[in-house]
Amino acid sequence: MVRLVGADALVGSSDHGTTKSLYGKDPDGLEFEIVWLIPRDLLDQEALDARRRIRPLDLGREKQRYGGQTRGGVGISVPA
Repeated sequence: MVRLVGADALVGSSDHGTTKSLYGKDPDGLEFEIVWLIPRDLLDQEALDARRRIRPLDLGREKQRYGGQTRGGVGISVPA
């Protein structure tokens, strides 16, 4: 996130409960999204309930909760 801010490329962020997103733009102005999915084994009721609304992303809180080195989930993070 710091690198995106430093490059004046960060245009937004959001918390979708089971996914966390950063939104940016490249030098040509094309927008992109970086998404981190909570791994299935770390999903809890709080994350599942939070899917009903979009909140501002508190990256510090999420790093405290899941750790800065936790790999993201694969595919859809909503159990079938």
